[in-house]
Amino acid sequence: MTVVADSELLFPLSYFCRESGAPLPPCEVIHGSEVPEPYRSLLVHQGDMTSRLEEFHGAPMKLRVLHREIEGDAYRREVLLCAQDTGLPVEYGAIEINLEAFAPELREQILEGRYPLGGLLNHAGVRYRSEPRAFLKLAPDSVMDAHFDLDGAHTLYGRCNVLLGGDGRVLARIVEVLRP
Repeated sequence: MTVVADSELLFPLSYFCRESGAPLPPCEVIHGSEVPEPYRSLLVHQGDMTSRLEEFHGAPMKLRVLHREIEGDAYRREVLLCAQDTGLPVEYGAIEINLEAFAPELREQILEGRYPLGGLLNHAGVRYRSEPRAFLKLAPDSVMDAHFDLDGAHTLYGRCNVLLGGDGRVLARIVEVLRP
């Protein structure tokens, strides 16, 4: 595996790893066509992950915040998206949200940390699009294994993504990793 060490590409995952003293998970950048199904359908698109995960798992997603911090208008958090009916964590996310890009009411809902960002944006009727910057193939590591309660040999897939508002403004930068 060709290990990616590009902290800018992997931001904000690289930020959280640096802050915690943990190494970046071993990963390589792959082309979208190399992502196997069902991960390709879940990752290789310009829509939001929340609605795709809800459709795939047949359940609404709930948010479990692992860590959060605010620095000026930058709101960073590490989260797990979990199937509401079973509590199964189906996605790990490291996200930096540009708070100034949102109206005060929506900003408050984001900071409450009760719902995934995609779900909030969809519910509020905010126009946005995803622009995946890279697709990732990750080797197992102890941190991701702990998040997903996994053990043994497996491969994880994810993407580095930017959410842009209808006006092209950056709403959020995200690294999203799916449970195998």
